[in-house]
Amino acid sequence: MAEKKLIDFKLGELIDNTRKPTAYPGGGALASLSGNLGINLILMMAKKDYKDENLNKKGKKIFKKFIAYSQELKDLMQEDVDRVNVLLKAFKNNEMDNIDKLINDANIAPKRTIELMIIVLQDCDFLLENGKFSTISDGEIGLRLVKECIHSSFVNVIMNEKYFDKDSNFKKTDYKSITKYCDKLYEKNMDIIRKRIKLWDK
Repeated sequence: MAEKKLIDFKLGELIDNTRKPTAYPGGGALASLSGNLGINLILMMAKKDYKDENLNKKGKKIFKKFIAYSQELKDLMQEDVDRVNVLLKAFKNNEMDNIDKLINDANIAPKRTIELMIIVLQDCDFLLENGKFSTISDGEIGLRLVKECIHSSFVNVIMNEKYFDKDSNFKKTDYKSITKYCDKLYEKNMDIIRKRIKLWDK
């Protein structure tokens, strides 16, 4: 019997499974989940009508993109679990012939998660600046989850790439530059939130 997909878990079941010493789910899958929750919290700020035709067009475009990313992250969460389990099984059984490929495969989901989170950080300024002020705290929490998803997703990528330390032909991910760029985007978006709150306080 096939294992239940993570997306089909009840919330309590997911929480209970998280503390078990298995990769179902593991940290990588939950990082994707947290990023997905972050996207949807930011989407709580979306308006049906921005009172401007151009803004409405841009708002609909971003909303559609973010929904697509959210759907993809559901698949990435499961993909991470499946690929990591295959890798762990190979190590356990000392099946090392194809281990390089399995390690690279295990990094596909977290790397794609990071890519999606970067795009969200690049595009969410519209919603933070023009979206509903009544849900701006949700937008800030979502923004924080997106940022932390990036940092958390890199944990497994970096650990997996350590396997290739002695391979001079292997090009490691420049995570320091990427996280620095992401943190810069995060601060830019936080400034938007701070300015809106300051104006509201007046």
